[in-house]
This record gives sequence, structure tokens and C-alpha cells, in this order.
Amino acid sequence: MGSYTVMIDEESLRKYLESKLGGEVKILDVVKLGEGFHNAGFLLKFKQDSKLKTLVMRIVRGDTGWGHDYLSDRASVLLLQHTLYNSAPKNTCIPSIDVVAVMKNGSLASIGEAVEFIQLVEPLTEEHGKPYVEYLLELSRRGNLTRRDEDMCINCVTYLSKIHSEKANNRNLYLRHIRDLIGHGEMLMGVVDTYPEGLDFISDEEICRIEVEAVKWRSRLKRMTHRLSRIHGDFHPFGNIRFKPDGSIVAVDLSREMYGEPADDVTALTINYLFISIWQHGSLEEAFRRLFKLFYEEYLNRTGDEEILRVVQPFYAFRGMVVVHPIYYPDMKRERRRMLVNFILNVLDVDEFNPDEVDKYLKPI
Repeated sequence: MGSYTVMIDEESLRKYLESKLGGEVKILDVVKLGEGFHNAGFLLKFKQDSKLKTLVMRIVRGDTGWGHDYLSDRASVLLLQHTLYNSAPKNTCIPSIDVVAVMKNGSLASIGEAVEFIQLVEPLTEEHGKPYVEYLLELSRRGNLTRRDEDMCINCVTYLSKIHSEKANNRNLYLRHIRDLIGHGEMLMGVVDTYPEGLDFISDEEICRIEVEAVKWRSRLKRMTHRLSRIHGDFHPFGNIRFKPDGSIVAVDLSREMYGEPADDVTALTINYLFISIWQHGSLEEAFRRLFKLFYEEYLNRTGDEEILRVVQPFYAFRGMVVVHPIYYPDMKRERRRMLVNFILNVLDVDEFNPDEVDKYLKPI
């Protein structure tokens, strides 16, 4: 279908049908019915206990965009449709029999009756070290920057520059990431929608302005599809970045998207150099200012990606609205949140971000 082929083992298909439908099954033929922008359909002909039967196999296409790029996207579409077909008013829709997963060897596994999914992962142990935020809070208490602090920052750069070096040529995935930055439930507008009303550190008009300016930035960035790279997706120090006792990095909870804009990862970390200093001290302390600038110096030197300075703006808006969130961080003082709101508004208004002017961005417009 489309630009790719899915292989299904015929014997596995036969055994699945016997298990699902009961009785002896003989596969007769599979005929392609056609394909559209979203789906492809195949007519499955078989005999069950000597009776001729047919089913339609529907597959969501993953090569046309429309938010179907990843396997998890296509699974969610079919699972939702399975539920909707079978809960429609009586006699108004054809029944859905099941949703099946095609495994690497072509065998089939039923998931249509699933009510939830569980991921199993190995546990984090002392060998995986401590979250990066613990070291940053220690730095906040200590005040003076050490070689270890600088090395941790540089190790973050090394990690990101390595994964960002993996490029991909897929216009749909870059467009999707820039689109999701604005409208995804876990990103800018989704975060804003969880804000309570009547806040004293930001007005409704300013929130609206941030959303509108972010949409304008989307229009500028969505043509920069040459920047598509492997990303982490949620590269922040509150548990997702850890350091082993030997100083090496562990990055967990890779999420949202495999490929996207490197600015997502860069802003996810660097906003926290600003946030932690302002949260703890009410100002950007020299140690954190130095980490912020050091990150950019090292990242630009290793990647040569000067263009990122013309891309980070809406990503800082998203990450900034996370760190000033009154539910996530309820004990931060109003004037400290306000400094970060200033940062968001000021950065959205510049064509090229300058890490050396970070103090200026934190001041009122």
C-alpha cells in the first residue's frame, strides 16, 4: 500500500481466524480493494466449516502524513474506530470484528479487546545516578560554578549533538512537529488550557498574544523541513536527565515524537537554567547565566547550527509556559514568574535569539 508493504504470514492468519471465529478455516484469497489518503482496504476471502465468508482488512497508511506517521498513531486510529463501530446505534453501522497487530515475523496478535496498554521497562537504580535537577539545586545552594557543573552541561550538549546529527528526509514529520508544538495536548495550547483562571502574574490578553505569536512562528518554521532530526522530545532535568556516578549521562522518557526540530530539546534544558535560578533566587545568578551561555557556545560549536537561533522562539514559549505553570510549581512568587513571562514575550518578538542578551529578555517590555 502506498510506498511500503506489510507482510502477513498466511498460516498465522488462518490460525488467528480459527481462534477468533471458531471452526476450521481455509484461506482462499486476499484482494486489494483500493486505498485513499488515510486507509487501504483488502478483501479477505476464506472458508469456515466449508462456508464461503469474507472480511475486509483495513490498514491505516503511514506514508501520507495526517498524523499517522508513527505506529502508535495508526494503532490509536484503529482502536478508536473499533470502539466506535461497535458502540454505534443499533443497525446504523457494520460491526468491527477485532484489531490485530502484525508482528515482525508476519504473525498476528489480537488487541481489539484491550482496555489499556502497559509498558514494561527495567527499573532505574543507583547505577543510573541522580536526576540532573538535584545537581542544579545543589549548585543553587552553593553558588559557585565548578568543573563538574560545566562537564554536566557539556555532556548534555554531547548527547544532543549526537542524536541531532541523525537527519531524516520526511516533510510530513517536520510539519507535524511544528504543528504539534502549537496544538498538541501536551504542548503549548494543551499546557495553557490547564491553567486556572484569574492569575496575577499573566493576563488573559498576554496568554492570547503568546498563542497568536506562536501560530505566526509556525507559519515561518514549517517550511524549514531540512532541519528534521532525531530528537529526545522532553529533555529536561526533572528526572529525564540523570548522571551516573562516573559523570556519564542517562536520558529517559523519550517521548512525543522520534523526529522533529532540535530546538525542542535545546529549549527544554536551557529554560531550566533560567527557571531554577529565578525560582530559587529571584534573579539570574552568574553560575546559571554561565551554564546557559556555555550550553549555546558548545552546541553551536559542535553542530554549526546557527540557524537554530532563528527557530527557538516558539519552543521557548512552550517551555516557558511549562515552568511558570501555577499547578506544576505552586510555591513560586509572582514577581519571579513574571520574569519568565517577560522572557517568553520578549523572545517571541525577536527574529534571532541571542544567548548573550538573556538578561535583557527577562526584563519588562
